[in-house]
Amino acid sequence: QKGNLQVFGKERHNQPGKIRLPKQSTFPDYAALKNVFDQAQVNRGQEVEVSWAVPGSYKTYIINIKFDKVTPNPAWQLWEDDGRQTKLVSKFETTDLNLILDVVMMLETQNAASPRATGSFQAVKQSGAFNAYQGTQSGAFPPYNAGGQGLSTSGPQQQYANPNQGQNLNPNPNQGQGFAGTQSGHMQTFQGAHNRPADTITPAQQSQRDQFSGTPIGGGGGAQGRRFGDQPTRGGGGSSFGSNLPAGSLPPDFYSGSPATPGSGATAAATSLEGNLENTKMSDVLSTYGMSKVTGLLEVVGETSIASVFFVDGAPRHAQVGATRGDDALKELITWRRGSYSFKPNKITDMVSCERSLQASIMEGTALLDQLRHLEEAGLVYESMLVLKQKSLGETELKLLLSKGHPLDFQWQKEMYELLKRRRSFTDLLRDKPMEMAQWAPLLFNFLYCGILEIKPPTHARAGALDFLGEGKQAVQALKYNFQRPDTGIYSAEALLYFMEYEYYRFEAYNWPLAFILFEASKRKSEGSIATEMLPPGVITTAARRIELVKRPLDSLGHFEGTEFGIILPNTRPSQAAFVANRILDALTNTPLANDLDRRNLVLSFGIAGLPSDGDDLPTLIESARAAKNEAKEGTFPIVLSRNLKRD
Repeated sequence: QKGNLQVFGKERHNQPGKIRLPKQSTFPDYAALKNVFDQAQVNRGQEVEVSWAVPGSYKTYIINIKFDKVTPNPAWQLWEDDGRQTKLVSKFETTDLNLILDVVMMLETQNAASPRATGSFQAVKQSGAFNAYQGTQSGAFPPYNAGGQGLSTSGPQQQYANPNQGQNLNPNPNQGQGFAGTQSGHMQTFQGAHNRPADTITPAQQSQRDQFSGTPIGGGGGAQGRRFGDQPTRGGGGSSFGSNLPAGSLPPDFYSGSPATPGSGATAAATSLEGNLENTKMSDVLSTYGMSKVTGLLEVVGETSIASVFFVDGAPRHAQVGATRGDDALKELITWRRGSYSFKPNKITDMVSCERSLQASIMEGTALLDQLRHLEEAGLVYESMLVLKQKSLGETELKLLLSKGHPLDFQWQKEMYELLKRRRSFTDLLRDKPMEMAQWAPLLFNFLYCGILEIKPPTHARAGALDFLGEGKQAVQALKYNFQRPDTGIYSAEALLYFMEYEYYRFEAYNWPLAFILFEASKRKSEGSIATEMLPPGVITTAARRIELVKRPLDSLGHFEGTEFGIILPNTRPSQAAFVANRILDALTNTPLANDLDRRNLVLSFGIAGLPSDGDDLPTLIESARAAKNEAKEGTFPIVLSRNLKRD
C-alpha cells in the first residue's frame, strides 16, 4: 500500500493504528474471515485489513473491517486494486460471515470466468485446498453452501463449504426434502421439496389475532423464512438439502452485460426446476437459470404477491413483482424468503425491462436483503412510527452524518428528512411518497445507521385532539356512536355517505383530490366453493381494528351495500389509495381473522377511484370504484384501479 490512493476523485488515506494481517496468496476462506472478524472485535475502534492477490494478474483485493464503539455490527469494505487505481467494490454492515464469503467468492468467480475457460473449474475444500471439479461427471453434485442468507454463487465452478457445517450430500430423492437429481441421457430434472402443510392456528395465535401488531415488510415473499444454517439434518450431520444446481460448467459469459437476444447463447440443457424458497435461496434459483442459459418464464408465488421473470439464454429480459418492473423488481425478488417457484420453458415476451446483468442484480439484491434484515431487527413494520432523533439539523450537519452511510442522492435524502419532521408512520411515508423497496430500504437503513432515525412500535392508542376537554370529551364522542352500527362498531352506509358529501364539498372548494376504496369481503361457504356468505359481525369488528392501524384518523371506514365496505380518503390520489389498499390486504390476510377464516376462504376484492381523475361528481366516483371492484372479483389480483383514470 502506498500513501494516498485515488478513489472516485477522492483520496484514500492510510489510517494510523490500522492492523494489517499478512497478505494471502489466494482468496480468504471462512477461517480467515473469522480471524479478521475476531481481531476487529477485540480491537474496537481500529481497522483490521487483510488482502490477497489474484494469481496471474496485477489485481489485489483488500477487506477492511472495523467495529465502532456504538453499533453492534462491524462495517466491512471490499476494495479492488488493479495496479493503477483502487476502487470500492462492496460495503456492508453485518456480522454474517457467510455473506462476506459469498461476495468474495463472487469476485473470485468473475476472475475465473474468462473466455479461455474450458469447462473444468476448481472447487474449494474445507481446508482451502483446490481439487478439479468436472461439471459433466455423471452423478456429481457440487457442495451446497448452507450457511447464511447472503449472496451465494453456488455454481459448479467454485464452492466453499463452511467448516462448521457438514456437507454429506445424498442425491437419493427418497431422503430429505431437498432437490433430487435424476438423469436421462444428458438431461437433468430437479424435483422441488414437498409443499409445507397449511398453517394451523394455535391457541396462542388465536388469542393474539385481535391484537394485530403490524404488517411485516418482507415483501410478497414473506419475512420470516428459516435461516439456511438451521435446516434439519440427517444421518452423518450433513445438510439434507442437496444443491439445486444442474451439473455442467459455468458459461464464461454468464457475468457479461450483453443484452438478452434469443439464440445468442450456447445450447441450453433441458432443465426443469420447481421448489420452495424455505429450502432454496432466491439468488441461487436465479443463478441456476443464468448458468443453464435457459429461455422461459420463472414464476414465483409469494405469500402476498406473485413475481415473474422472463429469461432469454440465461439473461433476464423482463421482471415484474407486483407493480414493480425491471431491475428493481429483480432486486426485490431476491429478498423473498418464502414462497414456491416453477419454471416454464420457452415462454417469451416482447416486453424488455431489465437492463443490467444478472450478476449485478444479484449483488445489489443481496445488499438490499441485508438492509432489510437490519430494518426488521430494528422492529420495522408498516405500522411503525418513524421518529427523527434530531429535527433541527442544518444541511451541512445532515450531509456530514449521512456521509458514513450508503452513497445515495443527498437532495433526495434531505427531502425525506424534511418530510419526516412531522409525525409519520411507515405507511404514511409510503402513501405520501410512493417508493419501491429498492428505494425505501437503503434510505431508512441510512437514516437508522447514521443515528438520524428511531423506529418505534406501532401506536395503538393515539392521543386525541380533544383530550384537553377532559370528561367533557365523552359527550362529544357520544355523537360518534350515533353513526355506527352497534353489531360491528363501524359507520353505517348512511353515515359514510354523509361524510362523503362533506369531503366532496372540500374537493369542490379547495380542489383537494378525493379517493374512494370500495371493497367486498365475504367468506366461502366451504373450502374450494364458489358460493360465499357474509362475514360474521365479530369478524368484521376484528377486520376493522386492523384497518384502523393502516388508515389515517381522517379516513372514514364504513359499510356500503350488502357485503361491500367503503373507505373515504381525503386529499389522496388513487395511486396513493392503491398503496393503502395493499396494506389493508396484507393486514387482513397475514394472520387469520378467525379459526375458520384464513386466506384460503376469505374473499376480498378492492376497487379504487378518485376525483378529479375519474370525474367531477359522487355518482361517477362510486360507479367507477364499483366497476373496478367487479373487475377485481373476476381477475387474478384483488386490487384494481378504475380504468377511467384520466391522470393521477
